[in-house]
Amino acid sequence: MSKSRFIAGLLLGGTGAALAARFAMRSRGSEKVSVAQDHAPAEGFFVTFGDPVQQHKFAQDYMGFLLEWRELQEFTKEVMLNRMIHPPDLEPLRDLADDDPIVLAAEDRYKGDIYSLMLARIAVDDFSELLTLASNGWGNGAMKILRGMYERVVTSAYVALFPEVSRELAGSMWIQEWKVWRRTVALRPEIEDVVSQGTIEALRRRASEAQDRHRESFCKKCGQLVQVHAWTKVDLETMGKKVDEKLSQLNLPHGRLADYYLRCYLQPTAIAHATGASVSERFEAVDGQWAYKVDSSREGRRAVMLGHAILLLLLRRQIQHFNYGLDGRLEQRVQAFWRIWGHLRQGEI
Repeated sequence: MSKSRFIAGLLLGGTGAALAARFAMRSRGSEKVSVAQDHAPAEGFFVTFGDPVQQHKFAQDYMGFLLEWRELQEFTKEVMLNRMIHPPDLEPLRDLADDDPIVLAAEDRYKGDIYSLMLARIAVDDFSELLTLASNGWGNGAMKILRGMYERVVTSAYVALFPEVSRELAGSMWIQEWKVWRRTVALRPEIEDVVSQGTIEALRRRASEAQDRHRESFCKKCGQLVQVHAWTKVDLETMGKKVDEKLSQLNLPHGRLADYYLRCYLQPTAIAHATGASVSERFEAVDGQWAYKVDSSREGRRAVMLGHAILLLLLRRQIQHFNYGLDGRLEQRVQAFWRIWGHLRQGEI
């Protein structure tokens, strides 16, 4: 078992790197404006997005939360920022084969920890995006963000407690890239002449290997790889239940993630897609006629409250799993939550 083999490509199932593009527009001082000259804004032209009236109303209605948000932000930074996941000690693995169950288990734990931290970090940003929408009167938009945030909170906890699923989570990147490539070729066949056959074949091979690993798992009883469909067959609600059961077995304090599935995922999913429920949510009967429902403050309040709750659940899991020793500080933030949203049932966090 070589150190280079263990480290290289471990994070995302290979050595590939995603391409990212950033476009920044600045217009202050002498900084250049990154737009074509003939589309440059007129002197003094200023555009802002958001609704100042809704922002003012949000500040009035959520003063208790906003005061706590300052404290919660600082605590969240302490939990999440500048955290490192260190590789395991490779010395005991040096003479073992790459497919030895002990090696695979070490890889799984390492990947599981990395993915748990990464998903948690993204979920923190999800909550900031949720607040941006809710504070501008876009309550339904905030509910859509809540859905993705909840999915990441649950998956982060699940992969940390069941790290063997990290193999498939990592491999799913290659499956997705292969799907994108095939769609791209269907739209623009000439692109195959630009990309080398070696690159295409490498991508196809990685995607095929990842697809095969969809059915791989490590049997703790016999110590061998077995064929299962665990990751694809376990839905999000079941993941939440498995996390709750595992934490109970470990006698760790926790709120029940599965209890939030209905409000944080199932109902927001109906809003996010083109369904009859999404249409019904956005229209109401007024004087015998259907009218578009502009006010979504009720949905916004629900999104802020539930987002706040699952953010605390996320922080608790990170503190527990990585032994940060911040449990006492967390309890202060939990008590603040109950002071703001005291009508929720105790024990949900």
